[in-house]
Amino acid sequence: MTTDPVDAHVRALARALRGPRGLRRSMIAETRDGLRDAAEAAGCPARAVREFGTVAELAPHFQAELTAAQARRTALLLAVLFPALLLGWNLLWSHGVAWTGSGPPPPLVTALSGVQDVASAVVGVLAVGLLVATARRGPDPRRLALGAGTVGLAGALVCGGTAVVMNVANGPATLAMLATQPLAGPSMLLSGLALLAVIVTTGRALRVAAHDPVRGH
Repeated sequence: MTTDPVDAHVRALARALRGPRGLRRSMIAETRDGLRDAAEAAGCPARAVREFGTVAELAPHFQAELTAAQARRTALLLAVLFPALLLGWNLLWSHGVAWTGSGPPPPLVTALSGVQDVASAVVGVLAVGLLVATARRGPDPRRLALGAGTVGLAGALVCGGTAVVMNVANGPATLAMLATQPLAGPSMLLSGLALLAVIVTTGRALRVAAHDPVRGH
């Protein structure tokens, strides 16, 4: 059975690339269509593949676009989620949902809540800066993806870690909040899912930033 040179070349190129699945599939489909048109015009698929370029020549250009897209998506997610979490929990706190004690919150809760606020604000500002940078041609996409991944992962670990410490250290108050405030449980669940989404997305950004399309890792 004879292997189609166009299909073999496109599959090899696809294996060399990492990044957002939708964009990656679109790029591969366009490449396959373009190669088939060139093969028909040349009357020789192998010749069309040779003239198109090797995987080692093409992959870095395709990968740069995929990496930039991943950096942009990650920065956008951070720029939206962290300010939303900050605003949402501050609103709940101001309405007595996040703290149900009879007196003021313990110093530990107040301090960790402040850490969360600062971390969320810093991540939001940095994410906006990274998002703006992804719209320019100059910055290295790999550095942008690495920056977005690092900032987001650090923010998720800080905010998630402080939340766990606050709730464990104030177990009775946390249980009372969950028992008496209908919004408390769903809010905590949504916050946890949001941070999980950040961790998954930033993990992808870090993997893409570290990927070498020529070596395949």
